[in-house]
Amino acid sequence: MDDELKPISAAEHRARLRRAKRISRRFGFIGRVEYRHVHSRSGGAQYCIGPSADQDIMVVYAEAFERDADPADFRLEALVAHECGHQRLIRKQDLRSVLAKFPGERFEEVLASLVGSLLLTESESARTLVWKATAELGDLGMSAESTVHFIERLRTLLRRFL
Repeated sequence: MDDELKPISAAEHRARLRRAKRISRRFGFIGRVEYRHVHSRSGGAQYCIGPSADQDIMVVYAEAFERDADPADFRLEALVAHECGHQRLIRKQDLRSVLAKFPGERFEEVLASLVGSLLLTESESARTLVWKATAELGDLGMSAESTVHFIERLRTLLRRFL
């Protein structure tokens, strides 16, 4: 990604917003979806908690589309599914209870990736989110064998609540 963001036309801006909305709705996002043609340095998308689910906001940034264009990077669907995972963790009571058992921002990221992977079903993007969760658990010092077992158990548990 360049530091310099190239301008896009109004038609391209609308097309990006439509695509972000379509993907987020497919994964059950409730609330408003926005596209901002700026670099956020947040990874490409961000879930913002509102007073209620219908007032939640998902913001998709320019780098999400830049990353989507790179076959070696995260697809837009994976970025959006991860953010939808955050909303489900916050808004669904059963998932909120799972989140409460694993406090902390790092574990929320792991859980959001795993929920997102389940929303994506069996796809390359789903595997990418499982890989992301695996890497995050490895960064926390969990052994490779424990990480694989833990992720399998978590995905089984989370699948029941989706």
